[in-house]
Amino acid sequence: MSQTVLGIIYFVAFSHALMLAISLWKKASDSNTDTAKWLSIVCFIVSYKLFEGGALYLGLYTHLAHLMDLLPGEVLLIGPLVFVYISMMVGEEKPKPLQLALHFIPAISLWCYNAPSVFQSLDAKINMWQFVLSQTEARALPLKFVFLFLAIKTHLSIYLYLSWQHIQKFENVCDTLRADNSAAVLKQLKFLVVSLFALELVWVGLFVAQQFFAVGTLALVSDVWLLFVALIVLAIGYVALQKMDLLMSKEEHALVQQNPPSESDESSNIKYFHSALNEQQSNQLAKHLEQQIKVKQLYLNDKLTLTMLADETEIKAHTLSQVINQSMNTNFYKLINGYRIQHAISLIEDNSIHWPLERIAFESGFANRVTFSKAFKEIMGQTASEFKKQRQHAS
Repeated sequence: MSQTVLGIIYFVAFSHALMLAISLWKKASDSNTDTAKWLSIVCFIVSYKLFEGGALYLGLYTHLAHLMDLLPGEVLLIGPLVFVYISMMVGEEKPKPLQLALHFIPAISLWCYNAPSVFQSLDAKINMWQFVLSQTEARALPLKFVFLFLAIKTHLSIYLYLSWQHIQKFENVCDTLRADNSAAVLKQLKFLVVSLFALELVWVGLFVAQQFFAVGTLALVSDVWLLFVALIVLAIGYVALQKMDLLMSKEEHALVQQNPPSESDESSNIKYFHSALNEQQSNQLAKHLEQQIKVKQLYLNDKLTLTMLADETEIKAHTLSQVINQSMNTNFYKLINGYRIQHAISLIEDNSIHWPLERIAFESGFANRVTFSKAFKEIMGQTASEFKKQRQHAS
């Protein structure tokens, strides 16, 4: 691929990443949640690196040299930023300034180490970038730089692994705590974090092959990484934009921490050790719960969670979860969406109502068509569209 074409691709990706970063920041501000701002910063960093690549390959670096190479070791920033974003998303407290600073000590140290090149003269910067462009053959770096680059990638991989653990823990209990598509969104986000981790492995493979076996060039290794990381960050940003309210509450986080999920437990994702609740009490609470849900039509609240239901029914969240899982033989997701589907069916069967399925979904307590379609198929064994057509033919 020619440098001009690659430069154009970089600038197009730069514009998209920049717009995504601005959108995430604005939406986070409008919703009064700072969580997505951390991901927005990641997008700003990636957009800046894409800007550098575009300026380099299109020859604009001679005019924009002072705007380039201002952020050496950007990977040392991406790892902690993604980790803080995921941590806050699953209900952890925002890190205190000192704790936050500790995460970024490696990035700050590397930036200080590279400060002389950051603040060098315009001519020196132009000469440096010209040298980079002139490297068309394999070039081995001193071993200290090889180990430095590998250490930087290891640093990012550790943060990605910790982020994956946070998502995994919440994803495993999502259906026990929520009745929306949070689990599906978390699965997408986990896949994207895993993809970023896999990309780091690819980079290490390409880098080692280039350094020790003279396969390709350093520029090729950098280009492959930057292009793919741009795609992955854009995808992560898209997931965040479509589910800005996916934030685990402090109560939900505490519930998961007190009762960690067990892979061997197939019926429930939350364990109930040493419970003082006997079977008779559990059955009585189950009847009370069903009555409260039906009378108050709590299922029509599309933001209803287990902890919110606990407040409405005045049953402790942990006890409520036990009642739903053990006495009612279901989980929160299936219980609430069961009521919602019953409500949706009553609307579909009402001959005086001629609403589209989207409105029926919203009127039944579903926040979106995706969750409605999934729940309807699981409960009724057919799609809502098929069910509606059958009712129309029957009538």
